[in-house]
Amino acid sequence: MWIRTFGAPVMMILLSTAVACSPGPDTATAPDQAGDQEEIVQVVFETDVGDIEVALYPDRAPLSAAQFLAHVDAGSYEGASFYRVTRESDGSAIDVVQGGLLSGAVLDGSDAYAEGYSSTTAVAHETTDQTGIANERGTLAFARLDPGTADTEIFFNVRDNPELDAGFTEDGRDGYGYATFGRVVEGMQVLDEIQQMPSDAPTSMETVRGQILEQPVLIRSIYRKGF
Repeated sequence: MWIRTFGAPVMMILLSTAVACSPGPDTATAPDQAGDQEEIVQVVFETDVGDIEVALYPDRAPLSAAQFLAHVDAGSYEGASFYRVTRESDGSAIDVVQGGLLSGAVLDGSDAYAEGYSSTTAVAHETTDQTGIANERGTLAFARLDPGTADTEIFFNVRDNPELDAGFTEDGRDGYGYATFGRVVEGMQVLDEIQQMPSDAPTSMETVRGQILEQPVLIRSIYRKGF
């Protein structure tokens, strides 16, 4: 449930009919291929710094969307957090905000993180080639170890990150990319704010030093909109 590489190999954690609105500064663009009959499920992330509304695309990414919604419906993300950020301005190859259930394991180190990962509930990997949802600004994706190991950890792309799409093999990436399954429709400014927060919390994982939030942002809950 980590992006395996953010420059060098590393375990890194890393959701539609089309949304009928013109993208503004707080709204990400809906996938170009979305059709009138395509299913969309909307969810809301309630956080300490504001809400983020996300459209999930179960027609495009059925396995990934179902995995995420199973955790949402079970209340698994209540008390989770956003705990890691990467910034191009700080030398990272990509800009993301990462979150989920394993904040403590990240602080403890990669061994603790691996031990905290439950492979029994992992979801099969869906590539961006299959879903047609690129790792663009505002998209939501699963983090993972090897392909097919994603479970609870997620990340939002804060800018276009083509390095995270299928087929990219530079800088030690495995070419499978990261499974996207949703897109922000409201609240992108919350993620922008989180990404700029101080990120010098101590960690034994050398590859993520300078990327762990000093104050993780609490995810109070994630729930289906309208339920």
